[in-house]
Amino acid sequence: MVLKSLKRMLAHSFHFFTAAALTLFVIVGLSSHAFAQMGGVGQLHNEVTWPTTMTVTVGGAANDNWQESGTFSVDGLSYDQSHGLANPNFSVGMEIPMLPNMMLVPRIEYNDYSVQFDNSVGGGAPLVVSLLTVGGDLMAKYSFNNFHVLAGGEISTPVNATYAHSTQIEAATHSTVEIPAKEHILGALKGGVGYDIPLNAGNTIWLTPEAFYTYPLNSASRQIDNELKVTALSGGASLKFALP
Repeated sequence: MVLKSLKRMLAHSFHFFTAAALTLFVIVGLSSHAFAQMGGVGQLHNEVTWPTTMTVTVGGAANDNWQESGTFSVDGLSYDQSHGLANPNFSVGMEIPMLPNMMLVPRIEYNDYSVQFDNSVGGGAPLVVSLLTVGGDLMAKYSFNNFHVLAGGEISTPVNATYAHSTQIEAATHSTVEIPAKEHILGALKGGVGYDIPLNAGNTIWLTPEAFYTYPLNSASRQIDNELKVTALSGGASLKFALP
């Protein structure tokens, strides 16, 4: 039991430091260009080159998924140690000005939160779970300059929640066996960072590299003591267009 707890703590620490390292990379790697965005012909200090009016966003990312906590049990086998599994995310949304430097960011999201377990507790058959969701995010965005932070929540519903005893995620995707007592509403907390890079002279189109951390609030199974809580670290980019 102590060894299992130590392994889980080390696994969670690894994911935490991976998220921190990715965030640091985004901040350091992109902030060096922040002052380059403030100018034009000559030196025009304080030129605003990030979105300040209503915008439309279209984005994509890759989710690195893993089981956050608890034990998930099917077919008499229990699983609690998953490894990272990268899957796609797509979104469309808006940025709506609310206060100086602050925007409300609603998004419609498709997320693949699938996970893979190499072995059951005590050794046994591997397991892959296909967890595909559609839903919405509602976040607040605060801009320091072109760099910004976001925080809020996500509500989604699974459109596919099936599993298979295999090492290939495709086996779960094509399976018709649903996870026990599939939950219909999933909630999560979400936070992230981004950097708005203007693509035209009028500052009306932006490319925004961004990274997010999504923490689940409930299990994908309604069975008591049968937890499937998928945490995701996401990295991707959005295209933003200012409305006329």
